Amino acid sequence: MARYGSHHAQATREKILNAAALSFKAEGLNTVGIGRLMGQAGLTHGGFYAHFRSKDALVQETLARSLRATSTTLLQAASQTPPYGLGGVIRSYVSRQHRDQPESAASCVLPALAAEIARQAPEVRNAFTTTLMELIGELSALSPADSPAARRAEVLPLLCGMVGAVMLARAVTDPDLSDAILKTTRERLTAQLSAGVPRST
Repeated sequence: MARYGSHHAQATREKILNAAALSFKAEGLNTVGIGRLMGQAGLTHGGFYAHFRSKDALVQETLARSLRATSTTLLQAASQTPPYGLGGVIRSYVSRQHRDQPESAASCVLPALAAEIARQAPEVRNAFTTTLMELIGELSALSPADSPAARRAEVLPLLCGMVGAVMLARAVTDPDLSDAILKTTRERLTAQLSAGVPRST
């Protein structure tokens, strides 16, 4: 019997996680079964439990990885996309590109899956909450507001507005309305940002 080292095991785990992220965003958390997911990863159903104790464990790790990837993307936007800081985050997130690529590896899981996450098991929601709080903390560090409480108070409605705008822009069938949702939300959120020099991470 062939024996594989830790590198092979990690590569296989990565395959499963990558397939899960794409499948969950495309079809939802509850729709995708383990057998079909493993098939999409080019693996057999029986190998799943060598890497994850349950589907809930896979969901937890997939959500955490996806949110951390979103955080990395948004922090890059803050440093590279005018008007920089939180303004760059808004411009990058509330965009046609993000709206039009809901199933891409770079797409945020929040507009696609937040409603479903609310109906998951407590351990899934707890793990999601922990990672979301990390994202909120990293975005709050970009705010020029003068206290931790003020920075958090700026970022929470900002994040909700960004996620909601992308979610609604994807949901409607009228392309002009979809564009308007993105444009007006982007403009309003940007106009509401605290004055000052954007923080860098």
